[in-house]
Amino acid sequence: MESDLTFDIDAQRWDQSTFMGRLKHFFNITDCRTALLPDSKLDEAKALRITFLHGPIQVMMVGVFLVFMVPAACSLFPQRCSMAVSKLEPELRDSIISQYGDSIKQVYFNKGL
Repeated sequence: MESDLTFDIDAQRWDQSTFMGRLKHFFNITDCRTALLPDSKLDEAKALRITFLHGPIQVMMVGVFLVFMVPAACSLFPQRCSMAVSKLEPELRDSIISQYGDSIKQVYFNKGL
């Protein structure tokens, strides 16, 4: 009795060596109503199928990108830069000149993130 209740997902429900068996299988796996719908409705149905994943996948991809690419970018591009004192903002330039005089021509800074 138990052998009658088992279900094998890989087994064919109908005999595939006959036309009727293949026809029944075809109608079982296809929906004939899709031939009556316009392409826009079919595209909407496809989009509904995966929209719930768009948000989490985007957040996960941004997180992965930040975790791996920010350190790579920091290691590839130089973080220490120099700038002429004459190109600094007036307040900062005046404070450097008042403290160190005209002996300093360039300042170095870390660009950071």
